[in-house]
Amino acid sequence: MLNNVKRFGLAVLASCVALNAWSIGGGGSSADKMIVGDSIFALSGDIHEYLEEDLNENIDTHARSGCQVNGGSLICSRRYTIPNQYDNADKSGIETVIMNGGGNDFLLGDGADCTTESCVEEVLMGIEQTLAGMYNDMRNDGIDEIIFLGYYNLGDPERDQINTVSMTYKAENYPQMGVKFIDTRPAFAGNESRYITSDGIHPTEAGSRVLADLILDTLD
Repeated sequence: MLNNVKRFGLAVLASCVALNAWSIGGGGSSADKMIVGDSIFALSGDIHEYLEEDLNENIDTHARSGCQVNGGSLICSRRYTIPNQYDNADKSGIETVIMNGGGNDFLLGDGADCTTESCVEEVLMGIEQTLAGMYNDMRNDGIDEIIFLGYYNLGDPERDQINTVSMTYKAENYPQMGVKFIDTRPAFAGNESRYITSDGIHPTEAGSRVLADLILDTLD
């Protein structure tokens, strides 16, 4: 049922590995904002660049292509899981964390082997449990603002069904957890051909511009 997700993830492996250089962010800078996450941020680097230009400030980024919330792969080892990106970063002066995560848990991780609804639910539960712990750590570290950039739908019924469950959970629960959730689906709906690249996953320059604008509108 969902094995095509795994095949699709492997099909983009080469491009993700080739462009992981965008994930190497500055540490110990005067930045008060940090990005952690996956290739939505790291593959092109466009969102990071747009935010820095529009805000006229440096933003540390530690996002890496292929990284999961739980587990690792050939593209991104467990060392660089999204929680570890945050844990290993210099957080001196950081007030805002901009992030995403969970997509690669289904493209490349345990979720790629799911063939039943119960398996999908188990993987989603594992992702949210790990993220909840991550948010708690951020609060304990004095992070004032946590922004989670949600995933847009891709036009694939199976993947979009999983995404709907995940995004619905976040929309309903994250505000109570002190996390600002950005639902990107409305902005991309009907614009997939302009906002999603030919690989069927990553944002184009125009799509990244839209995502950056959504983040800018959410920042305090």
